[in-house]
Amino acid sequence: MTAWPPERVQLTPGKRVLFLTKDLELIRKQLYEGLNLEMKDLLVEDLLDDINTDAMTPAWVCFDHDPNEIAKNAYAGLMHQGKRVFETNALRDGNFEVIVSGQRKGTGSSRETAPQCERWSGIRIVIAASFAPIHERNNINLGQLMGDHQMLERLQDGESIGLSEFTDRYDPVTRLILESGGLFSFAERLGAGELEVPALPKDPRPMTMAEKIVARNLVGQAEGTCVTPHDPVIARVHGGYSHEFTTAQVHTFLAEQYGPDYTLPNPDRFAVFEDHLLYAQHNPKFVPFMDKVQTLRDLQVAFQKHTGVRDYSAVDSVSPGICHQVAREEFINVGDFIQATDSHTCMGGTSNALTYGVGATEYANLVYSCILTYV
Repeated sequence: MTAWPPERVQLTPGKRVLFLTKDLELIRKQLYEGLNLEMKDLLVEDLLDDINTDAMTPAWVCFDHDPNEIAKNAYAGLMHQGKRVFETNALRDGNFEVIVSGQRKGTGSSRETAPQCERWSGIRIVIAASFAPIHERNNINLGQLMGDHQMLERLQDGESIGLSEFTDRYDPVTRLILESGGLFSFAERLGAGELEVPALPKDPRPMTMAEKIVARNLVGQAEGTCVTPHDPVIARVHGGYSHEFTTAQVHTFLAEQYGPDYTLPNPDRFAVFEDHLLYAQHNPKFVPFMDKVQTLRDLQVAFQKHTGVRDYSAVDSVSPGICHQVAREEFINVGDFIQATDSHTCMGGTSNALTYGVGATEYANLVYSCILTYV
């Protein structure tokens, strides 16, 4: 398969399927001895459940901002008898395009590096009985197709499956994102007028403050449209912020997607903060990675200078404050719709704004276009 996603999905000749089994020795044999398994010979109960994002990309892997580097240490946190099951480059070197697990794939931290480690290792189809909600959303934003074990059996039997079978269970906007190949491609097609936002019925109803904020900022809907829970919509974002763990990746994504001379439409409503890694040198667990920490710091400075967003860098090693607190005090206004790459972003709700955290892909998209899908 070249163009992604194709109208009909099938396994690529010569590519492989990796089964994450509860028997970790079976995983090793697939990685290092060329063992190939078939779904019809296994039970769902044989597969690993509750695969944690910390196992997929432990915290130390997150010091890398380039997904190609992150992929080198895919599943570095999956240990057996004190040793890594996945050695460096094991997933990428295995020529896999499908990865298979059991229940609740992607539990734990919401870190987007977890699906990135699979995507940049060549995985394009993720099979599981169920997915943790944020992990599922991160896969959608990256254009990763997700299916169940029966679909995998059909694929391994040589069948091609229509793309709609992978996307029909989602709302219309999410389907458009997946069928476009991910969030960046979706935004580009939307901006070019190639996609039409599904219209909501104009049905007046009482709304909460959060619903009113979304309704007031709808894109592609008639004036006065109300929203209800689970409505798939696109809304304008008023501002946001990122910090050292995420800014470098945002900068990289924007340069790759829109060219090195990209500009932001409203830089004064966005910001960078130096707070998460300010005292990294005092943490013994961080000290071995200080060269990568410095790269993250340097790229955040480069992003700020390139874009002109608000700068909350430390002065003489003293931070102006924690991002979600300072943002609330200085530039989140009543009625704003704010998105940021920090899990505590929702603290902005104390200012009667609608605020919550997003991943690097979502933030890069919204900081460039000022729109975000909202369900």
